[in-house]
Amino acid sequence: MPAAEVAVIGEDQAPERQSVPYRTAFEARLDFNESVARVREQIRVWLRQKRYDVERFDAGTPEIAHQVIALTASTTTAHGWQLRERRPDGVTWVSTAAVTQGKGRRQSWISLNVEPAAPPGVSLPAAAHPPRLIRLLLDAVDALDGETPLRSRAEVVAVAGVDDLLELVCAEDRRLPLVVAAAPHDVAFEDWRRDIDRLMQSLPGLASLFLLDPAAVSAFNAGIGETHWIGSASIRTYLPGVDPAIAEDALRHRVLSRRRIEAEPQRAGRVLAALPRQLAANSLPPAALRGLELSLRDFTRGTSERRASEDRLTALAEEVEMLNELLSTADDNERQMQAKLSRHTDELLDLTSDLEILRNDLERRDATIRALRQRLAALGRHADAYVPVEQPPPLPTSFSEVLDRLDSLAPFVVFTGDPAVALDLDEHPPHSNWAQLAWQALLALADYARAKRDGWSGGDFKQWCESPAEGGKAISIAKVARDESTSVRNNRRFAAERNLPVPRQIDRSGSVFMGAHIKLGTSATVSPRLHFHDASSIDQTIYVGYIGRHLSNTATSRS
Repeated sequence: MPAAEVAVIGEDQAPERQSVPYRTAFEARLDFNESVARVREQIRVWLRQKRYDVERFDAGTPEIAHQVIALTASTTTAHGWQLRERRPDGVTWVSTAAVTQGKGRRQSWISLNVEPAAPPGVSLPAAAHPPRLIRLLLDAVDALDGETPLRSRAEVVAVAGVDDLLELVCAEDRRLPLVVAAAPHDVAFEDWRRDIDRLMQSLPGLASLFLLDPAAVSAFNAGIGETHWIGSASIRTYLPGVDPAIAEDALRHRVLSRRRIEAEPQRAGRVLAALPRQLAANSLPPAALRGLELSLRDFTRGTSERRASEDRLTALAEEVEMLNELLSTADDNERQMQAKLSRHTDELLDLTSDLEILRNDLERRDATIRALRQRLAALGRHADAYVPVEQPPPLPTSFSEVLDRLDSLAPFVVFTGDPAVALDLDEHPPHSNWAQLAWQALLALADYARAKRDGWSGGDFKQWCESPAEGGKAISIAKVARDESTSVRNNRRFAAERNLPVPRQIDRSGSVFMGAHIKLGTSATVSPRLHFHDASSIDQTIYVGYIGRHLSNTATSRS
């Protein structure tokens, strides 16, 4: 059997990458029957590319290769195809394509879902790229997200097309992200375009893709405004609901900088695809979902009818075997859905907890501000009480941005850890919340080290957060841990993971045990942490040796 279109995740990769299927839907301005015909033809091309028996598929015979079953289902308003590919490792890849009737006569929804199912104890793989079928479908029909086109390759925009692109960026009917890449002036456009095509290879069907040529970049930035602009050789992901008139809205629309793209293009590609994949999987309209939710009975009913003229006993035995296989796969799917639900619940509880802490902090700060204003007013300094203050720069929304800003904290905070481990966090849905807390913690560490240089002697970093010097930045003390538990310190493997790099003037071995850490999140699957060593009494510096998912302990093990 030809290999399925997958790349198995290694043990060192985050398991959450497995949890999001490739799922998308788009509109076609075609009548239902024409859409069915076009999708069916592209499925035939896809199966032929996989070297499966297309003649058996055309005849309605379910088994089109060894351990490969193709099923069809149809109602008056929906038509679906399902391919189940069993691999030798026990994983079954389930690909479902469907067409459903839209509201108008010449409107159809085309949807595609690809995900693995596996019995307990078998690790799930993850699709390295979108299935080849989505590219075939996007090339076969004029696919639309509202009025925004979806293409298998990014569309180049010249100056004359900038106004149309701006309308699409701000369109109210978009469900999916719109990704814009801005060409640099110092690189040949076609060379840059090849690099961007590789970077965007995981995005077809999940986002609308556009490339601004060098002359169009300035025109686009002039039209979108200074808060929502895009830098040369950078990529920006515009989520639905863009409003350039609201400065704060810019924080939602993530920027992938040229520095990060050039430093780690493969990781940049994964980060670029992570959010669109999540949004596409969770934003299918009800009409498109109807096609993907055709029941097991719908997919198998036609099989019985087609086999009625075959040898009855043989047909029944084969059908029982096939149904048992499908039921087993359905059980695996149900277990996976329960695991996903549990993970999402953990993430929701984590974010809810963080939100409660932040609201309490904001309430205390608001109360302090009101009290201070009242005191100034009572002293006859009413104007001083309400004079506007200088606004701080916006918080970063990714760990890529956090790493890019770290140099600004030197010499008080120095990062000695592995940037790749920190950047892995950007591939998880709550990454923005974690990155903002990480930056606030780093600012607080810098203020603490600076204050110690200037003579503050109130204790360690946790005590600083309880009672910072005047004007100093602090974070919630609930987020700060002075050390690891005894069980972690006494476990050789756990302790070794926390033996993190420092300059040799701090320790001749080049590393120290960093038990002190800051909790960036509490989700059961990731629980990111920031580990640091306080050397402020030696060289006025805090060394951050690790930013990443929770290191191993008695509750979480990587073995």
